[in-house]
Amino acid sequence: MHRFLRFVICALGIALLAGCSHAVKLPLLGAIDNTPPPSRDAAMRQLASATPCCNGWAKLAFHDALPHRPRPFTLDRFSPVATIDGERTHFLAFVLPAYKHPYRVVFQTQPSARHLGNSFLLAPTVTLLDAGYHPLSSTDLPLCVYINWRPSMSGGFGAVTVDNAAARYLAVTTSKQQLAAKTYWAQSPTSFSDVSVPSASGLASIQPQAPVSSGSFNLPHGPTGTLYVGAMTPAYASAVDNGLCGKPAKGSGLLPKLRHALQDR
Repeated sequence: MHRFLRFVICALGIALLAGCSHAVKLPLLGAIDNTPPPSRDAAMRQLASATPCCNGWAKLAFHDALPHRPRPFTLDRFSPVATIDGERTHFLAFVLPAYKHPYRVVFQTQPSARHLGNSFLLAPTVTLLDAGYHPLSSTDLPLCVYINWRPSMSGGFGAVTVDNAAARYLAVTTSKQQLAAKTYWAQSPTSFSDVSVPSASGLASIQPQAPVSSGSFNLPHGPTGTLYVGAMTPAYASAVDNGLCGKPAKGSGLLPKLRHALQDR
């Protein structure tokens, strides 16, 4: 009898494992999405043909609280579109914390593609609104490039200061002026490179679609991308305050400067 019970238990266990093997589906390497990101022209055409969900500041969905620290938000062809001041734009909308003292809100974005020659940058326009959804200020945020050994802390950074006690809401859009502008980008040879994987890994055979670019570029602005938004933190403050905001002016070199300094003594 005991042998029979053991046999039944073992049989049930094998059956359950077999059932789990059919129910649990592991992701296949072939399922990785290698579709290249859309071009700026394609993103602009999609925005122009989209059907707006709302018209005006008061119609935006101000439900999400401003994150306590930056977190990513993705604007793409599936994101809602609003008509603001007669222009179509994707948008993000946040409820600001109760005002106690001035504080900074940080924004971070990265190029849309690995090859900078085919890339564009989401550059936000940031609008602060009062309790009646009336704009208090609107800023076409300039972005400064900061390259860090941590890829997550590399990109284009900018910040706005909330110093008006009447500010209740913050909206992120892309204005006509921003979409016509560009951001200077100094590309480090090691920045945004592929992470090395062991040769035994199944991911080792995956090759990048385009090489990492070197040199400097003026990246055009586009209407889509991933944007980190949130209250300023010390690490982000360092990136914002030490970013490269334009092409450095060419100097005469170290030796002429030393010679000039010695002559002035």
